[in-house]
Amino acid sequence: MERKVEKVDEDQEREKSLEESVEEAYFFHPMEFSEGGEEVLDIEEIEKHKAEFEQKLQELLKSISEETLQLSEFLMEEDKLIKELCNSLKQVLKRLNVSFNIPPREMPLKAKVKKVILNEECHLILIYEKGEVHSAFLAEYPPEIVMATLLVTMPELAKVIMLYRKKISARVSFFGRIKKS
Repeated sequence: MERKVEKVDEDQEREKSLEESVEEAYFFHPMEFSEGGEEVLDIEEIEKHKAEFEQKLQELLKSISEETLQLSEFLMEEDKLIKELCNSLKQVLKRLNVSFNIPPREMPLKAKVKKVILNEECHLILIYEKGEVHSAFLAEYPPEIVMATLLVTMPELAKVIMLYRKKISARVSFFGRIKKS
């Protein structure tokens, strides 16, 4: 009978020991294990890691702040340049009285567009497949659309300007010959 009691006590102790080790495995605590296998709670080490973390976080925040400032400056400069460029383009298009049909596949648009036109007022006109029409000054569109429009129209504009220059040159030559006569 004594043996049974001892065996039950041993089993209970083993179970209790196993439960404690399982609880310890799931319990997180900021302790390090030394080489000897004993737990060591080192406040200085924790403070050191905390200070390093805070320093890295400060550096990261400083970097984000600097990048945000630069981004803001670039966005303002981009907006200014787009407006100036579109105003200049408007003057040229008006002077030449020319419009451009732009292939819709060349435009980074989400909606299905049937036709895209850049008119002599430098308005980009979008005609959607559903029949809707949207027209606005080119500078009012997102920079990606302005850039795509310019990439398509600039080579064509260069040809138109060259033809216009030849036409003016021929007229000047004609007037020059008449003046000599």
